[in-house]
Amino acid sequence: MLIHHLFDFHTRLDPAAPCVVFEGETLSYEWFLRRSKQFASGLQSLGVGKGDRVAFLAENCPECVILLLAVARIGAVAVPLNYRLAAPELTYILRDANTRVLYVPGAGMNHMLVQLRSELPEGCVVIATGNAGDHDAATWMDAQSDTPAATDILGTDPFIQLYTSGTTGNPKGVVSSHNALYALSAGSRTGFPARPEPGAMDLVCAPNFHISGTGSMLVPLLNGAALVLHKTFDPNAVVRDLESLPINNVFMVPAMIMAILQLVPDIEKKSFPNLTQIGYGASPISPTVLRKAMSVFSAASFVQVYGMTETTGTVVALLPDDHRRALAGEEELLQSCGRPQPGVEVRIVDRDGRDLPDNETGELWIRSDMNMLGYFNLPAETAKNFSDGWIHTGDSGFRNTEGYIFLRDRIKDMVVSGGENIYPVEVENVIAAMPQVQDVAVIGVPDEKFGEALLACVALKEGQALAVEELIAYCRDHLAGYKIPRQLTIVEELPRNPSGKILKKELRKPYWEGAQRNIA
Repeated sequence: MLIHHLFDFHTRLDPAAPCVVFEGETLSYEWFLRRSKQFASGLQSLGVGKGDRVAFLAENCPECVILLLAVARIGAVAVPLNYRLAAPELTYILRDANTRVLYVPGAGMNHMLVQLRSELPEGCVVIATGNAGDHDAATWMDAQSDTPAATDILGTDPFIQLYTSGTTGNPKGVVSSHNALYALSAGSRTGFPARPEPGAMDLVCAPNFHISGTGSMLVPLLNGAALVLHKTFDPNAVVRDLESLPINNVFMVPAMIMAILQLVPDIEKKSFPNLTQIGYGASPISPTVLRKAMSVFSAASFVQVYGMTETTGTVVALLPDDHRRALAGEEELLQSCGRPQPGVEVRIVDRDGRDLPDNETGELWIRSDMNMLGYFNLPAETAKNFSDGWIHTGDSGFRNTEGYIFLRDRIKDMVVSGGENIYPVEVENVIAAMPQVQDVAVIGVPDEKFGEALLACVALKEGQALAVEELIAYCRDHLAGYKIPRQLTIVEELPRNPSGKILKKELRKPYWEGAQRNIA
């Protein structure tokens, strides 16, 4: 099954059906069918073929959907770029992917494009607004045929390449197939109470460069539903649309939920009669925030989801009945991320990959049709984290006798802050270059708003001083804003084991003592 097959099927059934509502304009399935075919033809005219990478740099917009459908039609691979990254970070990704075309719809990213132009891979064609690229996006699109040449594509072929930070300090391209996205759609249609179907409507405010954003865009459209697409997350705009439009479902990271509860005036007095489901995940949520959210959105069922880029999204879910059980007295269920979705197998294994019995803690492994094909051009990393069809998540936890998964810690050092995955080594490499710094370790500490926040633990050179304001200012020139530590502690020396490895567990321990759960 190919991604555009399902979309085209629903278009044939009802061409005029609403597909995307964006900034007050409703665009039909037929409109996206025609535009995506034009874009596909245009890519072919530029020499883009099966397996070639097409990157796009934009906030959420209809053009993101067009591109996803277009690359599916010709067997190319979409590479959504995190527009919050600094220019050197984006340059690395564009070169790593050997990008053939960079699509920058709208003028909002042209300032970044100016910084990137001289660093693009050789032969990369830029389609952007006005004179910022090799082709003006609107003029170029209008000139294309709506009949792309046929391409032999299989469901096992790659469809999307999402970048996630790596332990080496460089991001890794996670490649997922058409089949993986189809499996995500099937799992959502089967495993969740609010099912995507014709007549249903989702609100999407998660960014397109995350699997939560891409998945939230594609799942409704593969099932004939409509989506209300927000450029970025704005708590007041989200609440306004949830009140006024027939939206049934929305996914938000906990930081978004908290922002709504804290920043929207009179949120307790508002009514959301059409909202039947709220999905949340990607970072920890406090029971206090969850209980308040369930009170404010009392008509909606809540679903907590667990997954990762390597699993193409949700593989484990805590369903509405589980939340009701928790509120009825089984509060420990709120510490679980749930049970496996349809078609998902899980194992809890020891260091040697041997299965552990219920209630014993080990590493969580996942196997399903949603699993990635691998890391792009990184066979050793793929083999290390992916064996016999099983993804090694790097998360430790246990499974109880009812099959609920309880995550306890992060085997890898990744920090999840506000739904953003951050590997400390990237941040440490920047801070280590500061002239005052002798040694540095960056860890995640509990944060009520974002789940986790970055803390820089720094040992200074003799006679040096460092203020947190200096640290932030220095990092701002080298890192995306969400990767900058806003907290600093000065230490005489960092704890290390006999082989010299920093004992981050010891650094984290005083901050996490008493926390119910260390990981989403």
